[in-house]
Amino acid sequence: MTQPSPFEAAYGRLIAAYRAGPSGAAKATALLETVTRLAAAAPVSVEAGLFLSGEYDIANLRSHLLRRQVERLAVAAGTPADTLEALARALGGEGALPVHPSIGYEMVTQLVPEAPRPLHRPAGTEESQRLVLMGAQDFVEDDERAPSAFGAEVEALTSAVGSASRRGAWTEALHASQALVRLSSRVPEMDRRTVAISARRTLSRPLLAGFIELAVRTPEEQPRAAEVLQWRGAEAAELMLDAIRTTESPEPHRFLLDALARMPDAVPLLLPLLQSPQWREARHAAEVLGRQMAPEALRPLRGLLEHPEPRVRRAALEALSRYPAATGIEAMRQGLSHPNPGTRQDAAAAIGQRGGGALAMPLLAALEVERDAATWLAMLVALGRIEAPEAAAALATLALRKRGFLSRVGLSLSQRLEVVSVLASAPTRAARQALTRVVREAEGEVGRAARGELDRLEPAVGGGG
Repeated sequence: MTQPSPFEAAYGRLIAAYRAGPSGAAKATALLETVTRLAAAAPVSVEAGLFLSGEYDIANLRSHLLRRQVERLAVAAGTPADTLEALARALGGEGALPVHPSIGYEMVTQLVPEAPRPLHRPAGTEESQRLVLMGAQDFVEDDERAPSAFGAEVEALTSAVGSASRRGAWTEALHASQALVRLSSRVPEMDRRTVAISARRTLSRPLLAGFIELAVRTPEEQPRAAEVLQWRGAEAAELMLDAIRTTESPEPHRFLLDALARMPDAVPLLLPLLQSPQWREARHAAEVLGRQMAPEALRPLRGLLEHPEPRVRRAALEALSRYPAATGIEAMRQGLSHPNPGTRQDAAAAIGQRGGGALAMPLLAALEVERDAATWLAMLVALGRIEAPEAAAALATLALRKRGFLSRVGLSLSQRLEVVSVLASAPTRAARQALTRVVREAEGEVGRAARGELDRLEPAVGGGG
C-alpha cells in the first residue's frame, strides 16, 4: 500500500483526536488547521483499498473509510474547515456522513444475496462463476493499460477453494483462501472491486465457520485463519463471536479475540454483550473493546466495575487502563476504592501495566489508606512500574517517611524496607531515581538497605585488575 499523503496522514490523526473526546481537543484544533490548509490549494482523493491482517489503526484514514463502507473519498480544493470537521467526526463515529458540494463519496459495492442453492450441494462449495476482469479493451482505444493478467489466477484460486471444501480438505481450502485474499490487494485498481466481490462470495459463512473450527483444533493454522476472517469483515465477526461467547476459558479461542481486536466492524456487535447476563460474554467483550479503545464503550465498561463477577470487573479494569488517562482516571480511582480487595489489586495491576504519570498520585492516595497487606503490596508494586517523575517522588517519599512514636502518619520500618525492596526490583528509571534519593537521604537500617540494593544494581567500576 502506498504511503499516505500529508493530508491523509493529518486527517487520520484528526479523526483519532475527535474520538479521544475532551483529551484530544487541543490536538484536534491544531490538526483541523493543518488539514484545512492542505486542502485549500488542491483537491484530494483517497482510495480505501483493502487491508490485510495488520492492526486496526485508529489514526489511519483508510481504516475509517473501510469501517464506514466508503470506497473512495473526494475532497474539493478549498473545502471549509467546518465541513472537514463534520466529516472527521462522522468517519470516527456512527453518525451520517455529511452532504456538501465539496465532498464526494463512492461507496463499497453491496453484494446481492445469491439465489437458493440445491439441497444436495453444501452452501459455498459450488464452482464460482467465470470471473471477467477489466483490461485495455474496456477503455478508449488510445488507453495504454495492458489487459489484466490476474483473471486466470483468481479463477484457479476460487476453484481450488470450492474443490477443497467439497472434499472436506479444510486446510487446503484455508491456504487457497489466504492466497485469494492476498491476491485481492495486488490486482490493479481497475480490477480490485471485481476480485473483492468474487472473494467475498467464495468465502461463504459455512466456509468461514469451517475455518474457525479448524483453527481451534489446529493452532498452527490460527494466524492464517485470522487473516482471512479479518479480511471478510462483519459477517466473519458474527461467526467469531458465536464461537467464543459460550467459552469460559478464552485460551483455545485467543486467536479470535486477538483478531476481533483488529476489526472495527466488530464494535457494534460487541457493545450489547457488555450487558449480557452471561458473565463470559461480558468479559470477552470488555477485553476486545478495551483493546480497540472504542469511545462508545467507556460508559458501559465503567458500569462493569460493579458487576458481581470478579473476573468481569478485572477485564473491565484492564480495558479501561488502555484509554488515555484523561478519560480513564476516574474509573481507575473507582477500582482502587472498590470494597473487594481482589478488585483493588486488579486495579493496581492494570495501572502498573499501562498507567502513566497521571495515575501515580491516585495510586499513592489509595496506598496510604489501604489496610489489606496483600493489596497494599500490589499497589506499591504497581507504583514502582510507572515510568514518571511523579512515581519516583511518591516512592521516595514513602521510603523516607517514618512513623512517629505518637503518630500514625508514615510507614513502619518493615513497610519502608518493603518499599526499598520494590524500588530495587522495579524495571523503571523512576524507581532507580527514587532509590538513589533514598540512599542519599535515609538514615539507619533503611539507608543501609537502600545502599546495599543500589550497590548490587550498580557495582563499582574500577579497582584491581
